[in-house]
Amino acid sequence: MNAWAKWLAGLVVLALIAVPVALRVSRGGEVKQAQIERVRKELISPTILASGSLTYQTEIRMVSEVMGRVQEIRVKEGDVVKQGQLLLRLDPATVAAQVAQLEALAQQAKLGIDRQQVQLNTLETRMQRYQQLRDQAVIDANTYDDMRSQRDLARVELDSSRENLRQTEAQLKQAREQLAKTELRAPIDGRVTQLTIKIGETAVPSVTSIAGSDLMVIADTSDRYAEVNVNETDVARVAVGQQARIVPAAFPDSSWAGVVETVAVSPRQVAGQGKTYPVKIRLEDSIDDKFHTGMSARAEIITRQGEATAQVAVPVQAVRYEESTEPNQVGQASVFVVDNGRAVKRVIETGLADDTYIAVTKGVAEGADIVTGPARVLRFLQDGDRVEQAPGAIDDAAAATNTADTATATQ
Repeated sequence: MNAWAKWLAGLVVLALIAVPVALRVSRGGEVKQAQIERVRKELISPTILASGSLTYQTEIRMVSEVMGRVQEIRVKEGDVVKQGQLLLRLDPATVAAQVAQLEALAQQAKLGIDRQQVQLNTLETRMQRYQQLRDQAVIDANTYDDMRSQRDLARVELDSSRENLRQTEAQLKQAREQLAKTELRAPIDGRVTQLTIKIGETAVPSVTSIAGSDLMVIADTSDRYAEVNVNETDVARVAVGQQARIVPAAFPDSSWAGVVETVAVSPRQVAGQGKTYPVKIRLEDSIDDKFHTGMSARAEIITRQGEATAQVAVPVQAVRYEESTEPNQVGQASVFVVDNGRAVKRVIETGLADDTYIAVTKGVAEGADIVTGPARVLRFLQDGDRVEQAPGAIDDAAAATNTADTATATQ
């Protein structure tokens, strides 16, 4: 009796397992919940990715042209300045003393010229009398020649003094210019974006960045740009006027619109790296407290031309690729089309693509329903599997369909 009971219990367990399996097989397998979207026409916008930094249109690095100790700083970092406004003053004592010395030398030279002019006038008058006496044979030729030599020498000395005066005046002019350069004034309207010198430090005239050579940076903050480096393989597809999206590194959730303004004609090459071409993108809008010059940024340049038309396209995540068994052959691309509740694998041919959609030139028609996700379902989905719209995705699909229908009706 115990053996019979055990046999009967095993039969019941087997029935409990076999019946659901048989029902599942008879119904075509388990129904998988997936995201299903309708194929429609989309405007494909291929992009080029490039990295660079944020900058202003005009940034002027202020340096001193004379050496001197910083006596006064009238601005601070972030201040708005006007062209010609006094920003900084160096100690003018040394240059001012040189100016005073040269002014004294110039005045002394003028007095010397006046004295020599009087002497020359006197000799000219005596020369005229000697000419008359010689004509009357009162004086001999030697006396006359000596007087003429004295007059000619006075002329030469006067001319020499005048040349010395011009030289002194040129030195004085240069010294006064040096004195004026002890006052640093704003070359443009803008903002002080960097202040690197302090009162008491010594400003050093130099074209290289050594201590004391950089004083401050004035930038025209009205025009903001992103300067990015585009790889030489992509630069041919970049043109002036193309739209772009700029994402600053410090604010990855922010995106600023921009327009390509200039594309360099000559490359920039860094040792150990390939050639890149600088591209300047003017920002159409930005937030002042988020824009910081020099900040790293990423740019997506939209290379689609303005005359581009919408094409039949599918979401990029819906396409599966299979490696080709033949060398140097591109693998097949496919999507799963939903037909009578089942996923049917359909081989497709693709065209242009962007970050969201990829154009389909063959294999799927507009209006077909395809499986677009989630990835965990697409990864294991097989041809013939039963699928249904996942809860919560129905409204999204319907909204997308209604939007597409509305756009079509508008066109």
